[in-house]
Amino acid sequence: MHRKSLIILLVMIPIFCLNVGHVHALSPSQVKAGIWIISIDKVDLAAGTFSADFYLWFHYKDTPPNFEFINGAPSRIEKTAEREGYVEYRVKATFVQQYNFKSFPFDVQNLNIIIEDKSLNMSKLVFVPDYEESGLDPQAYVVGWQFKDFMAESVVHEYPGENYSRIIFTISIQREIFPVFMKNFVPITLITLISLLSFAVSIQNYSQRISIGITTLFSAVAYHLATLSTLPPLSYLTLFDRIMLAIYSLFLFNIGVSVQGMRLVDRKQVERAIVFEDRMQKLLPIVIIVLLIFFTIIIEPFT
Repeated sequence: MHRKSLIILLVMIPIFCLNVGHVHALSPSQVKAGIWIISIDKVDLAAGTFSADFYLWFHYKDTPPNFEFINGAPSRIEKTAEREGYVEYRVKATFVQQYNFKSFPFDVQNLNIIIEDKSLNMSKLVFVPDYEESGLDPQAYVVGWQFKDFMAESVVHEYPGENYSRIIFTISIQREIFPVFMKNFVPITLITLISLLSFAVSIQNYSQRISIGITTLFSAVAYHLATLSTLPPLSYLTLFDRIMLAIYSLFLFNIGVSVQGMRLVDRKQVERAIVFEDRMQKLLPIVIIVLLIFFTIIIEPFT
């Protein structure tokens, strides 16, 4: 009986070893990838691109990955270090990025650097982020922007019939709040206040009042178009668009009050015109609040 068991054991050991070797052969090789961002040279919103200068490295077991940048092309790639199981590159490249401007000018943009192996699918190679060493250089900066966050993740990208491992490095940037406020909102606020000064003009001088309203309206439209000229053509409304729609509606209210006052004055109903204008002035703060809430909050899901 013992002899029989020994024979079975001797037969099973080679089979078990072959199966273990087969499973090991099928397991994908893990490549640890890291990045150190030296600088973001240019964020071109109109073109939908950005340029970056960075170090890129891989820790591997067998052979270094034959990688490529999915969303960009390097203008310079230089191997700076290499030893067994490790390779490092210095890269300068321009990447294509789909920006989201719904919150413009308070938008936060994600700059993605996407890497994938050229030939090995997920059954043979899987990228793993090097969280410990990756990051942003403390002296890195982007003019007009400030860094908000840095992230790295490994994802699966599906192609017809096979899947590939990708690693995505993401740099989140946001606009500097004070310059945004001074450049984008102070001028249009002044234009709006000038328009509302028409309420200080006597209702009997309605021609001057209407002239002020129309002139400031044209100024607001010109400013709106000039501000959006830095952005690509969009199929949706930005936050700035919605605020401008509220301002246009306020101008319409202002001009409408002047026109109605003009009609009453022409009918020799000056007292009635004065009472009407006084009511509209008292209603003005409520109109401003309602317009801002409507255009910035209520219609946002539909834009």
